Amino acid sequence: MQNLIPIILVAVALATALNVFLRRFNMPTVVGYIITGTIIGSAMHFDAHGDDTLHHVAEFGIVFLMFTIGLEVSFSHLKEMKKEVLAFGMSQVVGTAIVLAAVANLGFGIEIKSAIIIGSALALSSTAIVLKMLNESGQIKSPVGRSALGILIFQDIAVIPILLMVTIFTTTDKSLGALLGETAINAAITLGVLFAFGKLLLGHLFRIVSNTNSKEIYMGSILLTVVGSSYLAHYFGFSYSLGGFIAGMMIADTIYKYQVEADLIPFRDLLLGVFFVSVGLQIDLNVVVQNLLTIILLGLGLMLVKALVLFLIVVISETKQVALKTALTLSQTGEFALVVLSMVLASQMQDPALVQILIVTIVLTMIATPFLIDQSDNIVRLIFRTKVQPSHLDSATLLSGHVVLLGFGNFGQMISRLLDKAGINYVIITDDTEDYVKAREQEKSAVYGDVSDRVLLQQVGIRKAMSTILALDDIDDVKRASASIALIDPSIKVIAKVPSEQDKEELESFEHQLVLDGNSQTAGLIVDQIQRSQLLAKETSELRYMTDIGGMKAAESIEAVALEQKRLLEVISQSFNAMREAKDIMHLKAFHESFYVLSEIIGSAINDILTDASLTTDLYERINTLLDNQGQLVTLNSVLENLGKEIKTLSEDEKTRSLSQIAVEGLDAILLTLMDLAHAYSDIDMQLLANMTSENGKGLSGIRQSYLGAEKELKAGNKAVLVSATNHMDQLRGLFGKIGTNYQKLAVVPASA
Repeated sequence: MQNLIPIILVAVALATALNVFLRRFNMPTVVGYIITGTIIGSAMHFDAHGDDTLHHVAEFGIVFLMFTIGLEVSFSHLKEMKKEVLAFGMSQVVGTAIVLAAVANLGFGIEIKSAIIIGSALALSSTAIVLKMLNESGQIKSPVGRSALGILIFQDIAVIPILLMVTIFTTTDKSLGALLGETAINAAITLGVLFAFGKLLLGHLFRIVSNTNSKEIYMGSILLTVVGSSYLAHYFGFSYSLGGFIAGMMIADTIYKYQVEADLIPFRDLLLGVFFVSVGLQIDLNVVVQNLLTIILLGLGLMLVKALVLFLIVVISETKQVALKTALTLSQTGEFALVVLSMVLASQMQDPALVQILIVTIVLTMIATPFLIDQSDNIVRLIFRTKVQPSHLDSATLLSGHVVLLGFGNFGQMISRLLDKAGINYVIITDDTEDYVKAREQEKSAVYGDVSDRVLLQQVGIRKAMSTILALDDIDDVKRASASIALIDPSIKVIAKVPSEQDKEELESFEHQLVLDGNSQTAGLIVDQIQRSQLLAKETSELRYMTDIGGMKAAESIEAVALEQKRLLEVISQSFNAMREAKDIMHLKAFHESFYVLSEIIGSAINDILTDASLTTDLYERINTLLDNQGQLVTLNSVLENLGKEIKTLSEDEKTRSLSQIAVEGLDAILLTLMDLAHAYSDIDMQLLANMTSENGKGLSGIRQSYLGAEKELKAGNKAVLVSATNHMDQLRGLFGKIGTNYQKLAVVPASA
């Protein structure tokens, strides 16, 4: 024991330091743990072979991993993804396993049983790395993400029969027929007992336990379920991991799924770390050094074969671009292959040196994966000579740009109804069983769990949420949730209801927006604010032409800016439509804020282009015209924002309502002419715009004087608003004319050098 403590201390310190360093390069922690094990084994001469305690502890890391995968593979989930899971997934695993097994047997002379096991193991990809990267990049809901997810789900299920094959192939004291018969009987008993327990008792057990409000009892019941299921599977001759997988599937369709997963993740990650360290302990650095070239060539060949098989399968029902990106994303070999190979090593099915070469090869493909996924768009563009269009998804339709609502009591239900009315997507988290049932009966997106659980909060996408609302009745719950959110990311936007001024003072350090009254008026104000944020997020997400401006040539960058500037006119047009429809000031403000966000991005791009030393005279003149245009558009938006408030006031007075309507229609007609010029310049439209914005005559002064006369009997306040509004209208007409002149210049100056 005394000799073991220094090894544990060194291992923990080394793993922490390595993973902190590797995270800078977006490397998975798996790699750090394996390197840690390799260094410990070589430097401290620690031999992991024959250590049953370490083996069992490490194996339960896989048990918990399979359990959390089982949580994601409910029968309802499988039905929704039949094509991706069954068609793509089954074809990929079987096809890749056959090709790799044939190469292993015919090319390297590996015995057929071992070749089948090795081929099947190498067919698997890294669920941990791929799903993490797709989630972080927001691609999980894209066609590539959906295809990759379906294939990974089938691969995870396929681990079970692969592990069974190892058991079958290494059993020599029974005939194959007898072994298969015994396996079938044991499988029927194991599955029957576990599924009967899951359907009849598990839901009631967790309901009773959750009603105790005891975290210790709740955790104990989860561990009992996982470990008990694993032991039952092991007792009947199967792997512990099969029991863990089935236990996950039993809980997958219950309301406790997300909370169970959140509570178990720390155990899973800790024990998985032990497993991967144990894998590293089995690597002999001498073998690696002697076979370094072989390992590199094997890694490249393996990824190429897997990518080719994947591409040929996915391209049948998806585009070539989607098929290639999916193939690149899943071309590595993953952690479950390490599990299978560790069993092969333990059962002495193959030469340890060969297994170690394969393990290091797998680790090499895993190291390459983050770089490959990051560069997949560039690789697709290079091969197919086409630009990969990013998925412009409405942020409110996915688990991004949504609202996280913590609590579903009276105030939470008020917020929920208003969010529904506003058409804003949201997800509810509540630890009250009755509130959860009520939310599900109303067909709302709800998760049962602890509102302060950081893992659970991240699972519902709190980092990407427009806002998080703490509609909790207990101030202690508010404090715990606030602390958890601050630990995830202090910049997350939070609106919290608090009972008193004293509580408000205690929470000020979190920099939340705090409200005291949980009434319908407060709820309405909160949702109005969120609706503005949603409009702003939607406009910002629709930047269509400047997503890859850094890699463009100067002329292409200038045209991207010109195209994006036209979108500013579209936002202004939407603002006019909102004024015509008498939308409230908050709604109008959202459009103006959207304009400011877009114009800031465009302005920054213009400044970057101006520093390009390769600009020709024509290009320099063109970008300077766009710079002037940008300034005019920003001024126009500012004037329009002030005018919108004044038009709102004038429309509320019967005596000036018609004037406000005529003014909006007249200015909108000028704007539409300007937009026509921006999209396709013509001398006729330019002449029309010049006539509409001409400074000849009195402008609006004559109309203004008629309304200011005594016969109209306007209030003093409305007279002041009228004077300001008509001045702003004249100013807008002048700005429209200047912008039109800029588009005339752009039509004359060549678009490219």
